[in-house]
Amino acid sequence: MARHQPAKTGTGEPIGEKVKMRLDAKGRFVPVLPERETTETTEAAERPPTPDDPRPASYRNVPPYGAGF
Repeated sequence: MARHQPAKTGTGEPIGEKVKMRLDAKGRFVPVLPERETTETTEAAERPPTPDDPRPASYRNVPPYGAGF
C-alpha cells in the first residue's frame, strides 16, 4: 500500500517543487535531485618570498621588553 511521506533534502528542508521519488535500500522514499552545475575553481598565485629580517642576529630572537623605560 502506498504511503505519504513529505519529500525532504539531505539537510531536512522540504523541497518546494515536484520531484521524482525512488526507494532507497531501507525501503524509504528519497527524492531524485537533478545534478548541480559545477564551476571551475580559481586558485590564488603563490605568495612572494618573505624578505630577510634587517635586525642584527642578537636582536632577532629577543621578546619585546617594555618595563625598563
